Amino acid sequence: MKVTLKWRDKEGDMTKWATQVITKDAEKYMANLATYTEKAIKENITTTSRLTTGRLADTFEKEQLSRLSWGIGDIDTLNKQASHWRHVNYGSVKIGANWAHFLPKGFWDNGRWVENENGYAGVIPGKPIQAHNYIEKTIVDLQLRINQIISEK
Repeated sequence: MKVTLKWRDKEGDMTKWATQVITKDAEKYMANLATYTEKAIKENITTTSRLTTGRLADTFEKEQLSRLSWGIGDIDTLNKQASHWRHVNYGSVKIGANWAHFLPKGFWDNGRWVENENGYAGVIPGKPIQAHNYIEKTIVDLQLRINQIISEK
């Protein structure tokens, strides 16, 4: 059995209209999800880190890639502006980092190593950076948000 939908005596007009409505809604939902995700990852970074400066969180920004596609946190930008992002998310051991290395000259200030030419030399960190898993936590938050949107319809 074949069903043909007619609208104002022209086949396909209803389909075009429905597609336009769905696409417009999808664009709105995707933009809203991108904004939600950007806020969620920034919050997950700041709440999982005891001594955060906010620089890592501020590096994660949403970017529209196409009508229905968004990205959060450009890898090249992260690598340039917050090169420690992998260490903080996955942990030094997980990414195979040589955490038992000499730090650049500097000193500890309120739990944070500050590079300073007049600081101490030959200091080795006592333990690797523990994984904060902020990317994974954000993915879970996003999936819950998507499920919430779907159930509202």
